[in-house]
Amino acid sequence: MEMSGTAQAQHMPGLEIRRARQGDLVAIPRLVQEATEHRVVVDEAKATEWLFGKGLWMALQENALVGVAAWQAENLVSVTDIFHIAPDRSWAEVGRRLLETIEAEASILMCEVNVVLLPRWAAATARTLLQQQGYEAKPLAELHRIWREVVADYVGDEPELMVKKLRNGMVTAPL
Repeated sequence: MEMSGTAQAQHMPGLEIRRARQGDLVAIPRLVQEATEHRVVVDEAKATEWLFGKGLWMALQENALVGVAAWQAENLVSVTDIFHIAPDRSWAEVGRRLLETIEAEASILMCEVNVVLLPRWAAATARTLLQQQGYEAKPLAELHRIWREVVADYVGDEPELMVKKLRNGMVTAPL
C-alpha cells in the first residue's frame, strides 16, 4: 500500500464505490500491481478467489478503477486484508470511502472491530490516513484473545495491524 502526498481528504467528483463483479477481474490485478509498485502480483485467478471469497469493493473515478478493498468477517471480527489505491494522490478520498463502506457492512454483521492488515513497506501516509479514520497500530499480542485467534489466521508476512473498534462493548451473549 503506497501513499504519497497529504492525507487530507479531497472531494473527487464522480467517485463511485461498488461491489466488484466478474467483469472487473481484468482491471483488479493491474490496479494492485500499480498500487504496490509490483510488490504484490495478482492474476485473474487470485482476483476471482477474492471476488467469491470476500466482500470485494471497488472505487471508480469516471469509470476508471482507482481502488480495491476486500474484507471478511468471522466471530464478530472484520479483517480487511486487501486494500490498494492508485494513483497515490487518490488515497485520502478513496481510502476513506472504501473504509466507510467496509465498516458499514461490518456493523450490519455486528462486528466488534475492523482490523486492516497493512504491509510493512506501506508508506507512512497510509498509516496517517488510517489513524485519521480512528485506527490504531496494535501488535497481535495486544488484541483481545478472540480477536487475536481470528486475525492470526490472516497474518502472513508480519503485517502491521491497524485496529478500529466498531462497537462500544463486546458481545458476550449470542445475538
